[in-house]
Amino acid sequence: MAFRVSKTVSGLILSPRVQRISRRAKALRRKLSGQRPEVLYFHQPDDPYSQLTAQVLTELQARYDINVQVKLVNEPDDDAAPERLALQTYSRRDAALIAPYHNLTFTDPGQQPSDASLKLARRSLAASSNLPKAAAEIGEAYWSDDTDKLDRTAMVSDDQTERVFREGTRLRATLGHYLGATFFFEGEWYWGLDRLPYLEERLAEAGLRLSGCRQITAFQTRPEFMGSPSNGKRLTVEFYPSARSPYTAIAMAETLDLPNHYPVNLTLRPVLPMVMRNLPVPPKKRLYILRDSKREADRVGVPFGKIVDPVGEPVRRVYSLFSWAEEQGKGGALLKEFADMAWAEGLETGSDNGMKQVCKRAGLDWETASTIIDNKDWEGWAEENRLQMLKSDLWGVPSYRLLDENGEELYACWGRDRIWLLAHEIQKALTG
Repeated sequence: MAFRVSKTVSGLILSPRVQRISRRAKALRRKLSGQRPEVLYFHQPDDPYSQLTAQVLTELQARYDINVQVKLVNEPDDDAAPERLALQTYSRRDAALIAPYHNLTFTDPGQQPSDASLKLARRSLAASSNLPKAAAEIGEAYWSDDTDKLDRTAMVSDDQTERVFREGTRLRATLGHYLGATFFFEGEWYWGLDRLPYLEERLAEAGLRLSGCRQITAFQTRPEFMGSPSNGKRLTVEFYPSARSPYTAIAMAETLDLPNHYPVNLTLRPVLPMVMRNLPVPPKKRLYILRDSKREADRVGVPFGKIVDPVGEPVRRVYSLFSWAEEQGKGGALLKEFADMAWAEGLETGSDNGMKQVCKRAGLDWETASTIIDNKDWEGWAEENRLQMLKSDLWGVPSYRLLDENGEELYACWGRDRIWLLAHEIQKALTG
């Protein structure tokens, strides 16, 4: 049985008032203790995002009155990374693409470095007394598969190494996360470069940014409006949403608006939610995604947080109407109104009355819809869409594929976090 998020629970854990009270209490406790503020950073050496993030650790410590404590961690458990090979391949490719935009370096070697390099890197990291500095240096040797360089570093035994990584992994789980490249500060999590601006803003609000220092990172933005090129070329963006995904919900409006800003045709290819495909989603992952979706929604001005979880029958019912809605050019409107009701307004969507409201808001006729709803025709295309995602090393939602005029893939990415890069790739393809 899939875990269902209730309106009461979501209202509590996503409440801005609760967050403010929690932050004030933790800040007061810190000040009363007289201890220097501490930011925990969880580093996974074979994770590309950890290698990118490690490159800013010394600057972070230099610009803020904090102590950065680096904890070494193992890879995520299978329930948190159900498509591990796809995750590895995609992470390398994505890290290499975003690195220049952050003035950092990462080269995708095309495969994970050797097990021998990883073993040496882990032993070397476990021996380091200055991990904020050593993490990036050792990582550079690891990602270059330079066993000779790694072999010349100080190391501890295999047993000591396993103990250090086990302790870091256990602490991460206790505090409530599952990924590498994550920061933890006074009760809240920040993943990688994409969420580091939130941490920096919070540190600044707490008066911890040193005088004269600027923020290291910033949220990436997409290029401005781009008119049709003189040659009349148009590309295709394939959008892979899930009706039960918080990240999809907050990406829906911006994604549907892309053809109004760039010369692209948008094709929607919905997929079944992970939990409805019997893939596990651990509680700490569900909780982080909800909280992360809320702060992202607040940042970009998208309503989110009053939730009646549409898992199960509501998803099946809206998917059963999708092809019919698409024939009328309203497939996107159907999914957006469904998402708004379920994830922003706390309205029930699975009943006839709920689906009637979804259709009405999307400009669709309920009398006709009522004769179509609950068919099983959608099951085939939903699975085809999922398999196409996997071919591009994508597994989560929302995902995107950029295709040229011949249907060849130019770029593929996961998440609303990469819409800005998708826009850059559109410009590159049309003007390069």
